[in-house]
This record gives sequence, C-alpha cells and structure tokens, in this order.
Amino acid sequence: MSLTATDIFCGAGGSSTGLVAAGYELKLAANHSKVAIETHSANHRDADHICADINNYDMRKLPRTDILWASPICTEISPAGGTRRSVQDGQIGIGDDDYEPVDPQAFVRTRATAYDVMRAAEVHYYKAILCENVTEFATHWRLFRWWVQGIELLGYNSQIVSVSSAHVGGPDNLHAPQWRDRIYICFTRVGIPMPDLRPRPLAWCAGCGEDVEGVQTWRKGRTIGKYARQYDYRCPNTRCRNSLVEPYTRPAAAAIDWTNLGTRIGDRTRPLAAKTLERIEKGLRQYPQRASLLTLNHSGHDGRAMLPEQAPLPSRTRKVGEGLLVPSRHGMLVPAGGSWNDTTTGIAEPMRTRTTRDSEALVTMPYVVTMRRNGRVDTVERPLATLAARGRHHGLVIPYRKGTAKPTSEPMLTLATRDSAGVLTSADTEPLRVEDCGFRMLQPREQLAAQRFPGDYIMRGNKTEQTQQAGNAVSCNVAQWLGAQVAAVL
Repeated sequence: MSLTATDIFCGAGGSSTGLVAAGYELKLAANHSKVAIETHSANHRDADHICADINNYDMRKLPRTDILWASPICTEISPAGGTRRSVQDGQIGIGDDDYEPVDPQAFVRTRATAYDVMRAAEVHYYKAILCENVTEFATHWRLFRWWVQGIELLGYNSQIVSVSSAHVGGPDNLHAPQWRDRIYICFTRVGIPMPDLRPRPLAWCAGCGEDVEGVQTWRKGRTIGKYARQYDYRCPNTRCRNSLVEPYTRPAAAAIDWTNLGTRIGDRTRPLAAKTLERIEKGLRQYPQRASLLTLNHSGHDGRAMLPEQAPLPSRTRKVGEGLLVPSRHGMLVPAGGSWNDTTTGIAEPMRTRTTRDSEALVTMPYVVTMRRNGRVDTVERPLATLAARGRHHGLVIPYRKGTAKPTSEPMLTLATRDSAGVLTSADTEPLRVEDCGFRMLQPREQLAAQRFPGDYIMRGNKTEQTQQAGNAVSCNVAQWLGAQVAAVL
C-alpha cells in the first residue's frame, strides 16, 4: 500500500507532482484560487479537490492521510516584493500585449497562514508534515520559533532545510534550472526516525580530481539562509582541506523554447523602454563571446550541465543509458519592466527565482554555433547538425559564467586528464548590435519548466494567471526529493 498525502495551499501542483513522483497517493488538494484548482485537477484527476479559504475551513473535513504538505506564503516578507506591489488591479508589470487581467477575488482570498498547519496537525496527527516557504519566513517572522515549538508540542520533532532548487536532484529527478532559495520545515512524529534531509549535491572537486557529494557549510554560525550568502558547499575529503566546490546545475537554456527566438529588436513596432535597452547593452558587454565548446568524448554523464570553466563533465556509464547532447542557443536573460532585480544573466546559469510577475525577457543572438568536423557556423534558421553515436565533433554551446571567452589565438585553458575541454569563437568578429538581437518575454510554459514541471503539464487560466501559478509553485524536484526521504523512514 502506498503512502497517502494531503496538499493544502496546493497551487498549480508542484508539491503534489513531486510527491506523486516519489510514490505517494494524493488524496486531496486544496487552494483558495479557482484557476489553480482547475489546473491542479486537470493533472491530478484521481485526487479530490477543494476550492476554499483554508483560514475558515473545518480541518475535520480533511481526509486521514500519512503526510501533510503545506506551503503558506507570507507575501509581505517575500524578496520579490509581494503585496508591496500594486496588484489589486491585476497588473503584472511589463509583458506581451496579450496579457490579461487577473480575477481580483484571487487577491482577496489570500493564502492561509501558517497557523492553519497547526490546526490541521492537531486534528489529524499526521506521521509527517512538510512545509515550504521563503527563507524570510524564518528569519523575519518574529513568531516563527513559537510556531515551530507549537507544532512540536503536538508530538513532533522538527528540522529545517535551506536549499536551492538548482541543487536538488538525481538520476531519476532532474534538477530545476532555476536558482530558488527556500526553506523546508519537516515535522515527524516523535518515535519515527527523522529523515536525512541534508543536501548532498554532486560537485567536481579540483583538489581531489573527482566528483564528490558537497557538504553544506554555514558562514558565521548561521543555520538558515541562502546559497553563496549564508552557506556554501565543501568537499567532504580532508586531503583537499575540504575545499569549496560548485555543485552541478542545469542551465536556464534547458527551460527555454528555442523555436521562439522573439522579434528582432530593430523590427519592433513598439520600442523597448530605455532602461531595458540599457540592460541589453550591458548584457552584450558582459557576454561578448559567441560560444564556448565542451568536447564530449567520455561516458558517465547523467544529464546535468556543467559550466565549462569549473570542471569536466562527469562520465557516462552504461547503466545510465544513452544521452543526447544538443547545443543550446546563445542568449541571455534580461530583467524588464522595472524588475526588483537589475542584473543580466547568461543562459548557462540557472534562471533567477520565478515570481508571480512577468519581469524577465529572453534576448537571443543572431545565430548559434553548431560544431561539425569542419567547424562550420550555422544560423538559427538551419536544422541542427546530425548527432552521431560516437566521435568528438559535437559540443555543448555554453557561455562562460564569469569573464570572457578566449579566442583561438590565445592559449587553451588547462585541460584535466579525465576529460578534455576547448574554447572556440566564431569566425564572425563583428560586434553584436542591440537592434539585431531577438527579444521576447519568458512564457508561462518556460516558467513551468524552470520549476521542473513535466513538459505535458496542463495549465488553466489566462497568460497572467499561468505566470502567477508558475511563480507561486513549489519546484517539483525538491518536493520529490523531500517526499522520498520522508517515505524512507515511514
């Protein structure tokens, strides 16, 4: 018999999808938003659904299940601005002209508070409870410790995990191509072993010359926070003096629909805002290289993308199966429309944290590089070169995360003994012009992919509502990992 789950504040279904992938049977999902329930019920048809304000819901009506997942969100402390934004009129910021207003009642029926988790726990005494929230929920809410202790008094042990969605995954659970720092609070009944929820992302240790499981290490005695701010990952081995390591991640390019390269900026009927053009120009200066090449002639790679300046890709074994390496188009992501984040990022990195606002655009370069034996450069209009089963002539096109790409006239980067890596630029040395670049906003389907939803996931609502659902969702890969770890002790 499979373990059963209830998901209150289910949203579009990221937490439910992850739990189902971990082997749970979803009994019931609840949310205050009608469109979210429509989306959720279209994908989780065997579960019961409730569209209600959980604040006023009688918890005795919830079914008896093994675990409860709850994602109460305190929007007033969200780093993306939350209710500080003017959302009562349904505005979502800059976007495509076909964005539509949101049902205003969705803002009235706000998400239920964390107290409802306590109410449900008192009635049903679940074997385990999983809660997701922004890190500020723990660091800025003055009653957080009181809330945790209140649930502990009901007969639970607790542990808090801080992790980015970009660092969670495995062979059967692809990482989310998105930086998304969240905390996850796990309550397990007293008497049940506490699950191992320590993040152990795979990373390359240059000092040891091998892949290692990174160990989370905290700065200045912190125990809750965000990656690269309050904590890092280090090698578990002492022979390299526990050196800092950078976990493998999937790039933003993995979530982007490359059949839609946007409209050439010079051909737009509606000019872009001056601030957006400034950001694009800054991005072109930051990512001036045409392409970077990783030669893939080894085995053991399990699908995660690796930034070329950090380490070789891991080897592929026969047990994992075959993989297809597809060159990613060259481009960058630019904040648009007065976003709270003003930094341009390359598509070789994970995306920024998805929010409920349409505030980021894709800028694509005029062409992509497809590596063939003769080193030919193809435009985006041409089909992708045939991928052979063997050989070195295929590469992964990834821009550097830091610095600029080296031209072939300069020495090559140091090559590791296990895997080879080269750097290549196109023969076309003309600088890119802003007006020649393609520009478009990221679409809801791409935002769902950044949350690691399945490609065939059904979305309901208009474009604005779909963007909000994607931004509010729990990353499926994290829910799957947490669900699996909890299932192991149940």
